[in-house]
Amino acid sequence: MPWVRLSEERLDPLLRFLGPRESGCVAFTERLHTNRRLHVPSRRHCQVIVREERAETITGAILQGLNGVFYPVLDPARPCVEQEAAARLLGVSRRLFSILGRSVDVTALEAVLPRRPSQQLDYHLMSQSDPPPEPALPRLPRGMVIREVGEEAARHLFDIQKKYEIEEVLLPGSTFSPGATLEHLKQTLRDQIVLVAEVEGVPVGKVNTNARGIFYDQVGGMFTERSLRSRGVGTALMLRLLQRIAADRKTATLFVKKDNVAALRLYAGIGFSVEDEFRITYYR
Repeated sequence: MPWVRLSEERLDPLLRFLGPRESGCVAFTERLHTNRRLHVPSRRHCQVIVREERAETITGAILQGLNGVFYPVLDPARPCVEQEAAARLLGVSRRLFSILGRSVDVTALEAVLPRRPSQQLDYHLMSQSDPPPEPALPRLPRGMVIREVGEEAARHLFDIQKKYEIEEVLLPGSTFSPGATLEHLKQTLRDQIVLVAEVEGVPVGKVNTNARGIFYDQVGGMFTERSLRSRGVGTALMLRLLQRIAADRKTATLFVKKDNVAALRLYAGIGFSVEDEFRITYYR
């Protein structure tokens, strides 16, 4: 089946294909709209190819960022990627950093790329299946406040962002880069919803969206200072973020490491359930 570049006339069929699968590909659908105005993404930033079975019927799509990040989405009835797709992708750029998506889709793309992954991380994909409850949070730190912040707060949040990245993001053998972290934090503060919990003006916890799709927002960046864990800080942050997402008439989704028992318990307790398996594959 032919893989072709996304064009304006293929945009509606693509959205019909991605719609039922959006909870697992929010970073993909984020590139297809600006304030919910749909468009084909600029080739200066990424390319999208689609597998067109017949006119207006799409059974696969891959977004390739020029930074070497790939987002495959496949029809469960056709969970494969033809070699033709790999040739088309690598013909644009041979840069290969990572693949993100539902595990079966990532595995299919891995199989046709010329290099073997250096690391694979597996997660549970969870989505909000029930309205969040309003649990009692009696052990919250005295005087804690939660507020939404923008780019002006980048340096204020830098230390807690550094702790989050060292604990949750950095791969083995990687080195923390202050400059890269600050620039990424500024971009997140510009483009995403970012909430911070503070005690006496000092950040003690944070959470944010890391992709804003059409009908879903993807949650990430959850972190609480070690000394305040198990006191409801993370739950309070998540509940406030869910309210903010719901105000935009969207549903929340996220992926969490399978061995993160505390996070799994927290998310299950506020209305999330496991929907599928999610994988991030890295290449050196």
